[in-house]
Amino acid sequence: MVRKLLIEGQGVPERKVTPDARILHDLGVDGDDASEMFEALHERFGTDFSELNRQWPMFFNTEGASPRAILIGIFAVLVCGGAAGMLAAALDWPTVAAWALAIALLVCGGWLFSRWFGRELQPLTVAGLAEIVQAGSWPSDPADVR
Repeated sequence: MVRKLLIEGQGVPERKVTPDARILHDLGVDGDDASEMFEALHERFGTDFSELNRQWPMFFNTEGASPRAILIGIFAVLVCGGAAGMLAAALDWPTVAAWALAIALLVCGGWLFSRWFGRELQPLTVAGLAEIVQAGSWPSDPADVR
């Protein structure tokens, strides 16, 4: 049931959907896609996912950017673009080199930011989700999710 939904509803390759596969980390189902999956499970099996709404940030990311993320992004563009522009001007580089440097700084900065300040989301396995569907509701204690 859960396996079939992941394959047919989410387009996850069949070979990847094993009992120990993690829905987000291994299969890449996140944000709106995960929300649609839980909605389909509720419609088909009546599983109560109301506790998941409270715990969502522990297991999945939200779709879209928050105002805070937008402000951080604008700040990052200004800092990286400014740094690249100053360095390119100091070294008398052409404009294209300044753009390439700015993009490289943004990518590297984003990677470092996610490593330093990112949060590790709790995994949910295919088998764990099947157990939740069979139980009829998402557990109130996140530690009970496997």
